[in-house]
Amino acid sequence: MASMDGKVALVTGGGQGLGCDIAHAFADEGAKLVLTGRVQEKLDARAADLLGGGTEVLAIAGDVSQRATADDAVAKTLDAFGRIDVLVNNAQTLSLPVPLAEQGDALIEGIIGSGLFGTIYFMQAAYPALAHQGGAVINLGSGQGMVGGWGTASYSAAKEGIRALSKVAAREWGKDGIRVNTICPGAWSPSMDDWFKDKPEELAATLKLNALGRFAEGTDIGSLAVFLASPDCFLTGQTLHCDGGQVMT
Repeated sequence: MASMDGKVALVTGGGQGLGCDIAHAFADEGAKLVLTGRVQEKLDARAADLLGGGTEVLAIAGDVSQRATADDAVAKTLDAFGRIDVLVNNAQTLSLPVPLAEQGDALIEGIIGSGLFGTIYFMQAAYPALAHQGGAVINLGSGQGMVGGWGTASYSAAKEGIRALSKVAAREWGKDGIRVNTICPGAWSPSMDDWFKDKPEELAATLKLNALGRFAEGTDIGSLAVFLASPDCFLTGQTLHCDGGQVMT
């Protein structure tokens, strides 16, 4: 029997990239899916793929930096499926590196709002449903926050805030049977295409830092997320680096 049969997983930022890969990993294990993101057309396309494979799925568009989006997504999830077992906070606005002294309000608010605030809002909205039967929250951090990557001030601040938030929630919500962990993925993303396209030497140097010599695949991140959501997992309050050994602390 698949490990997620009868479970409901809500994945923010599920219309593309890692969010889509994580959603497919849960679908492969029998979960029902709820995908959120800004663009309904992207969500509908991902939902159609999942439906074609026999997965029950709900696609809900909205801006995660707004509390109303989280409240709406959770309410619609409960109306459709009656429960929430897994919350994956993956949504995150990205930008190419910008020095701290040059980061303006729009960039700061967009990155921190979508990452840290969005994670808080969805965790608060989903808490009563998760506490009803216990479950798992999986938040996405970043190795850039751990090492202080150049030009990533707002992004790193958001991601380190998410890691701290996850540890607090793990401590507070353990009594409710809710486990909260953070994945720091070292996976290739579309934004890296833009960054490395004219920097082959920098790409080669980055890969040299990786013990396994490659970036993670979306399937690597998805498999780890499914494990963290599994009833067999006894981890909480932890940060797991799925990056092939790029960041070791």
